[in-house]
Amino acid sequence: MVAQKLDPKNEQQPVDAGSEGASQTRGEATRMLLIHAAEKLFAEKGLENVAIRAIILAADQKNESVLQYHFGSKAGLIQAIHRYRSAQIDEAREKIQIELQKTNAVLTLREVAIIMIGPAFRLAAADQGFINYLKVFGPLMALADENIEQRLGRQRKAGFANLKHLLRVHRRQLDDEMLELQLDHAARFASLALSHQARVGKGFVGKQAKFFFENLLDNLMAILSVKVSTETRRAR
Repeated sequence: MVAQKLDPKNEQQPVDAGSEGASQTRGEATRMLLIHAAEKLFAEKGLENVAIRAIILAADQKNESVLQYHFGSKAGLIQAIHRYRSAQIDEAREKIQIELQKTNAVLTLREVAIIMIGPAFRLAAADQGFINYLKVFGPLMALADENIEQRLGRQRKAGFANLKHLLRVHRRQLDDEMLELQLDHAARFASLALSHQARVGKGFVGKQAKFFFENLLDNLMAILSVKVSTETRRAR
């Protein structure tokens, strides 16, 4: 069966904003103001070059201890950003997988790649804040010392296990170590590519965005399907 494509121009699809709904409390609203202000400043100046006071001012807050009250520290704020965006990614990934499996219970390798990058692409097409997140944290995820499972953290291990399961159907000849290594390489490559695309004007809408999306899928499929050489096996 031909792989179903995820339309990268899906920017009209509503994104669940989680705690940003009408019922959010005043404290939750303040937290989101700080998160969005921090993402924007981090994208413009870099993580190390943004002071707590600058974030507070950008969020239009007058209480200078508001960030410490809600997040404890700048590091706590960064962790909160990861949790917030990770929850969005996980929800989008589940929806995309359900869409794809409506017509094909056993997903093709291309569809597995769609499940990897489709959530970030869909969210970036709908939310400038998510684009800011990709600009900052994409390179950090790609260059981190930890492997993909460690980078994703405890909350997203179920999603990682699901990706391994979907990929295993196509790579039965690989042991767990080599399977995880190929998945790790693909995730690092995708993180860098998406971060670079986030710096392109209208990088997630229109014809150019569709070309980027399909071409990135081609590259991920190549990484995820590459044959393990005799030399690599001997080097282990």
